[in-house]
This record gives sequence, structure tokens and C-alpha cells, in this order.
Amino acid sequence: MRGYTGDRVVGAELTPPAVRALAARAARVTSLGEVQQLVNDVRALLPGVRDAVLETTTGAHAAGIPVGPARWRLALRICAVDEFAYRQALPAAQAIAAAAERCLRQPCPALPADRAMPADPLGRSLLAADRAVVVLIDPPAGWVALSDEFGRVLGYNRQSPPPISPLELVHPDDQAVAVASLLDAYAGRPFGGPFDLRLRTATGQWRTFEMTVRSLLDDPQVGAVAYLGVDVTGQRATERALREELARLRAGTPVAAPTVSPGASGAPEAPSHTGAAPGSAFVPTVAHELRGPLSAVVAFAHLLGDPGSGNLTEEQRTYLDVIDRNANRLLRLIEELLTLSRLQAGTLPLKMAAVRVPALLEAVVAERRLAAGAAEIALVLDAVDGPELVCDETRVQQVLGNLLANALAFTTSGGQITVGARPVAGGWRLVVSDTGIGIPAAEQARLFTPFFRASNVGAAAWAGTSGAGLGLVISQAIVELHGGVIDVASTEGVGTTVTVSLPARPRMTNGG
Repeated sequence: MRGYTGDRVVGAELTPPAVRALAARAARVTSLGEVQQLVNDVRALLPGVRDAVLETTTGAHAAGIPVGPARWRLALRICAVDEFAYRQALPAAQAIAAAAERCLRQPCPALPADRAMPADPLGRSLLAADRAVVVLIDPPAGWVALSDEFGRVLGYNRQSPPPISPLELVHPDDQAVAVASLLDAYAGRPFGGPFDLRLRTATGQWRTFEMTVRSLLDDPQVGAVAYLGVDVTGQRATERALREELARLRAGTPVAAPTVSPGASGAPEAPSHTGAAPGSAFVPTVAHELRGPLSAVVAFAHLLGDPGSGNLTEEQRTYLDVIDRNANRLLRLIEELLTLSRLQAGTLPLKMAAVRVPALLEAVVAERRLAAGAAEIALVLDAVDGPELVCDETRVQQVLGNLLANALAFTTSGGQITVGARPVAGGWRLVVSDTGIGIPAAEQARLFTPFFRASNVGAAAWAGTSGAGLGLVISQAIVELHGGVIDVASTEGVGTTVTVSLPARPRMTNGG
């Protein structure tokens, strides 16, 4: 969003009639739909305003008028042509922000399931038997749970649900995600994909659901936002157990120091290690046992999704996407666990050869140009030619791919990522920099800890980012095996720069 966004505004000046009219309307609104119409009218009726959007914030000091408690991470952002135009629009923006908070806080009563069930008996039976938690929300009219799964998993009676707002069922740390999804539905913005929400059960425990949101506001028979949730509590618990075991192994099994010897071609070649630290067989054994069944799940999910297997309803395709996405997520986690386990045990061989650095970077960037374009992120390659780099090309590409994937995940639309390379004395400096959300300064010391995720990724996580938190750990280990170092410099709300320094020829320990 380019233009003046109010970083230095301390007060409002002259108030045009259009601004007064918008503020007066804001005082009377009672629904999120009316609030969204006001946000649209700010852009349409105030000529000095380029854009207005009600959205979640990602930085601690993001510009905008805060809406609701800090845990919502919500703000109304106004982009004006200059400071004067912003000052004029400010009274209307403040009134709209207050209206948004009022609508989000107002009571949203729970309704019996029969109030919203389909009229035909078959439709009622199918919906009640759905294996997902299905909830319709239409503030302030109310919310209703339609499937028996709501009662089976959460312990509530859907005919007499708890007399609270649906947001009160959501874990405080997940409320920003829930609010953002509801606002996107009312704004008609395309949704980024499923996200995790922790919901409170009737006994006070928390269960994790992977949620999918559908806007049915324009459907005259529904007129609400539908939430479909699949219980993934057990799956997430399994992931946590693997993380804890891996952290324990990593604490007692340091990555082997780089040992490189000259190969037949003259280029250094990393030897294979046969010794492994005690206990290091746990992760590879479990990972191999899980990989086979999960591969079968992925294969059959693809087979079911093939048009030749028959037509699927939209709901069935949604469930199939959940299966495919989560199975692939676990497969990626398994592959990362296996790689890190081999790095820890010193059994990951490096296939060293001389490569041209610009060509190596071009291959990495080319694989991700489509993803960057779809996210409206500028992806810039800035590499100069120089001496050849002796390295394991596949592993260095893996490092750069991990860094670029992180940059894409946490850079918002309109941002820029630059992948650069420069020859330096004795080697190469490879850099991946972005204009993303950055990393809080207090947490940067933990960046290379297995499964670490920064505290400010919550607002981005609902958009589909779901890495396991092993990419940087693996990247550091690979870089160190090459005799190099990896450094991270980041400012929250500004961006992150990761620098990989590699020697042109790894130091040889055997006669080199």
C-alpha cells in the first residue's frame, strides 16, 4: 500500500461533509456487512484516499487505527495521497474502526441446530452426520452448530449450545486468525486456505481443528459464514512428540564437523561416516515406518481427486484437499527429520563438484517464480559471475530453497525478495533478503533451534504457512558441512536478510 498511512498524524483538521456523513453512518451500523460497505465507501467518496482496508497486522508497530484488543491484531488502514488528505479522512476512519469493534464485540447468541437445518429429511440427515464440525455464523443474528460432530468432539449439545459468542470458544492466541477469517468473508476477499483453531470443549480442554471457511452471505437461504473444522488434535500431538524427541537427540548429538577429502576428479569429496551416536536410530526408524503408509495416502488421495474416478461435491473435494495437504505436510516433516538425523549422525555424504554460482541461483529462483507471482511478490535475482564454487550443488540449492520458501511465506503482497550472490575473498557470499514481517529482536537467538517459530507469525499462519520449523536448522548444518557460516539480520516489520558465506573450496583435512 503506497501513499500516506498516518505514521505521524497527531490530530484531524477540516472535516468535509462526506467525512461527517460517513462518521454518522458508522455510529448507526449494527453488522459487519455494513462496516465493510463503509470501508468501501471511504475509497469511493473521499477523493484523497487511495485505499482503505480492515485487516490483521503483522508488525508490532504497523500503521493503522487499532480495532479491538491487542490479541486480535486488527487495524483499519487508510492510505491517502498526502498527510492533509489523511487528516481529513481520519474522523470517518476512527468512527468506522469504532463501529467494527462494536460489531465484533456485540452479543452473537447461540441458536438451536433446528433453526438452520435443511428442510428436506435427507439433507438434514447428511448434514447432521457430517464428520466435520459445521458451524454457521451471522453476527449479530447468532451462530448455530449443524453437525453431530460438534457435540461428539466438543461435548456441547447442538440443540442447546452454550449461551456465549463463538469467539469465546476460541483460544485467545488464535482469536486474531478467527477474526481475520470472518472479516475476509464479509469483504469478499479470497481466502488463503485452511488454518488451525483451538476450541474449548465443555470440560475446559482445548482441541485443535483445521478450519475451512466459506462465505454463504449471498445465499438467500443461508446468509452466513460457514466454518468446517476437522479435528487434528491427535495429529498435532504426534508432530509435537516427534519435535520433542528430535530436540532431545539434537541436544545430545551435535552435528559432525565437516570432513572433506579429495575425490578422483580432483574436487573435494565428503566421506561417508559409519558411526552414529547412541539413540540416533529412533528418528530414522520412525520416519521410515511412517513414510510408506503416508505415501500411499497421498497416492490414493490423488487417485480419488482424478476426474476419471467420478465427480466429487465441493464439500467432498474440500475434505480430500485436507487429507492431501496434511499427508504431504507430514511427508515433508519426515523427509526433514531424516535429513537432520543423518546430519546429526554424520552420515550425510556430500557430492562435491565445481559449479557456476549464477546458474545455481537461477535454478532456485526459477522454481519459485510462479509462487511469487501468484502472491504478487517481486522476486529479483542479483548475481554476478565469478570463480567456480566447489560444493554439493543439490544441498546448496536445498539451503537457498529453504531460505526462499521462508521469505515467500512471510512477505506480504506488494513486497520484494532479492536473491543475490557476490564473490568475496576466498569464497562466495549468497544473500536472500525480503521486505516481510521480520523477526522480533528478542527471539532471534533461537532461530536455529528445531521447530522454532517466531511469535509474530500468527497473523500470517492462517494464510497457509505451515512449515515444521526445521528448514533453518538443516540449512545451518549443511552450510557448516561446507565449512561456511550462515547469519540472519532482521527487523520486525521491515524485513529479514540471511547471508550464507561459503569457501570457494572447502578446507581439506586429508593432505589438503
